[in-house]
Amino acid sequence: MSGKSFPSQDEFLRTKFRFFEDFWKGEGPYPILFAKPHLAKGKNYLLHDLEEQHRDPAKLLEEVLAAVEPALEGIDDGIPAFRADLGTTLFPSSLGLRIEVRKETHPWMIDHLSLESYGSLPDVERGIREGVGEIGHAVRCYQLFLNAKKEGHLPSSILPYVPDNQGVFDLTHIIVGTEVFTALIDTPEIAHQAQEQSLKLYLSGTRLFKSFLGEKDASMFHAHGMISGVWFPHTGARISEDSCSLISEDMIREFCLPYIREALKPFGRGFLHFCGRHERFLKMACEESLISTLNLGNPELYDLGEVFRLCGSTGTVYFGHIDPLPSETLEEYLERIADLALRSNAKVILVAPPVEDRERKRLLVDLWHRLTLPRRRKS
Repeated sequence: MSGKSFPSQDEFLRTKFRFFEDFWKGEGPYPILFAKPHLAKGKNYLLHDLEEQHRDPAKLLEEVLAAVEPALEGIDDGIPAFRADLGTTLFPSSLGLRIEVRKETHPWMIDHLSLESYGSLPDVERGIREGVGEIGHAVRCYQLFLNAKKEGHLPSSILPYVPDNQGVFDLTHIIVGTEVFTALIDTPEIAHQAQEQSLKLYLSGTRLFKSFLGEKDASMFHAHGMISGVWFPHTGARISEDSCSLISEDMIREFCLPYIREALKPFGRGFLHFCGRHERFLKMACEESLISTLNLGNPELYDLGEVFRLCGSTGTVYFGHIDPLPSETLEEYLERIADLALRSNAKVILVAPPVEDRERKRLLVDLWHRLTLPRRRKS
């Protein structure tokens, strides 16, 4: 792709942005993206294995650009997306901790800090500022992307977004390991110190990449690991808090929610993701005014009707994949999801299964838009 020259596609992006602006204002149909929900559910690479991607920023760039090509057709509502996808260990690597990378699997930590040593680090943000670990690798990859785009070697319709910025409690869990769970009971004051450190790490890393990409504080483009994504005019950051699903409601209220709020305040509102099943955390997330948008890594573990009713009653947007039933066609699937969302007054950005046939995809997009037009929602 980098050997070609591409004309400006500013009108393409203007049209996409207008579409999303209308959606967020309640004046347009719901968006639909045909994509795999995230890399963990598909093949991890097309051209270069993960060891190569973590070794060479040019190969990381080539890999992402190869994956994004189907999104350039622009048939569904997604905007073609690029991020330096280095996994959940990106921010923790800035502390100088070693990570393990294999050809087929995303990295994980080799080293951990004790909870006490992590809580007492004098300048937890230094590695972010100085490009320690894989932070510098990510910056170099984004710079290659921005240079190639500026020189006309890439389509202007591809937008970059912030890499994997795990949430505050996730960062603490990744950095110190399972010690964090016993500390919530045995040494809560040290657990809070660690959470304060992870809050600083989250904010410094998120600000670094938003600034580098020229993104305003209270808005963002985000694709959540997919090849196309969504424009958020009044939501400035994503936060991923998978580890919160492993602790009790009371622990979430003490050790997680206050830090989620502090993490999101500088960015207006936030888009929250978590995996696993925790119905009380789901309810708390939807009731939190600083969370505009929700993504469930495992929606199949929940009653979809209850999720939509909760989203509808709190004004939370559901953004994510929902699988069709084994017995239904894609047309029946879209009709079912639209009906359930409208009856619940829930706004949905639907990630539907990939469709190869272009004309079929166009027809499905048209059907979904007709089903979710504002005039239909008011009838």
